Amino acid sequence: MPAPRRSISLAALVIPPVALVASVAVLVLGIVMTIAENDALVAALNSPDATAADVYGGQSRVVVAGAVLAAGILAVVISLATIAITGSIRAFAPRPVAASGHPIDADDLDHVEDVDDLDDDGFEAEAEADAETDAETDVTTSSSATEPAAPTR
Repeated sequence: MPAPRRSISLAALVIPPVALVASVAVLVLGIVMTIAENDALVAALNSPDATAADVYGGQSRVVVAGAVLAAGILAVVISLATIAITGSIRAFAPRPVAASGHPIDADDLDHVEDVDDLDDDGFEAEAEADAETDAETDVTTSSSATEPAAPTR
């Protein structure tokens, strides 16, 4: 019997959506910064009393805002890819199969108390039951139980 499917940790389920929210926030910040700095640069270029610091500094601020915008776009793409990969890991994981040949659902495992009792070959309880059955059916005579067997040559 194959081992039951391992569950994904809580961190693997929580971190990608939180990262997506944070990356969308960076994306929105980049959009707002880019629009604001671009408007400030256009206003400085159209103003007759703008200084060189306004014009050249405005260009630098637009570049920084564009970098924040690009980082936000990249972060959203990576976050969405992480969510897709996390979801597909669980979809492609092998499912345990019952003796009847049908896949075992989580509802079928409600009666199992300790999943940790599973080993590679099956339930440890089955091995213990077999050992108890063997001990009950093992009948020995009292003389052979007290005297050791003679070595054969």
